[in-house]
Amino acid sequence: MDIEAAKTGSNVAVLLSLSGGFLDAFTYIAHGRVFANSMTGNIVLLAVNLATGDWQQASRHISPIVGFACGVLAAHLLQLMTPRWVRHPAIVSLMFEIVFLGTASLRGLPEFWLIPGISFVATLQTMFFTHSGKVSYTSVVTTGNLRRCIQLFFESLIPGRDRARLHDAVVLGSISLSFALGAVMGGLTTRRLHDAALCVPAAFLLAALLDICRRR
Repeated sequence: MDIEAAKTGSNVAVLLSLSGGFLDAFTYIAHGRVFANSMTGNIVLLAVNLATGDWQQASRHISPIVGFACGVLAAHLLQLMTPRWVRHPAIVSLMFEIVFLGTASLRGLPEFWLIPGISFVATLQTMFFTHSGKVSYTSVVTTGNLRRCIQLFFESLIPGRDRARLHDAVVLGSISLSFALGAVMGGLTTRRLHDAALCVPAAFLLAALLDICRRR
């Protein structure tokens, strides 16, 4: 069964991408150089550490991958339950992510639960929030957004000017820039606040949730 994704405006996409970039920087700096969102990065680093015999560091990259897999499963189960009691699974997943990050920032969580937990909620986010208007994007990694942005930019100019494609390129460019800005903020804030820094992405997500509710 396909996931029913939420289509939102560019404001929400930017806020979600700020959070996505922040969380990757947070886990990399504060928790053993693992990525919250980028499973490609985790798999590459896992392989490199295994190749060099660094078993302890290699094991750190397993838990976010497990959290990612559980997030995909949870998104599927939420979708299956939609007709009964979960009318808007995307909003439910976003509320859960806000509560999880807010709790982790205030009370702290053992790393055993924190890293896969962040990967889990971030995966829910990327499973349910996939479109800004008609433009598809992902809020937790930026490679695809950046590639599509550059592609649309050139397509909007060659062979002739296409305003629709140029608009979509600008949207994806803004999302990519937001991810990078979120990572910068995550790097600066995490060094000062450590786990308490998670209140920042929680605030981004809360703002996104309020914007979604206001538009509904």
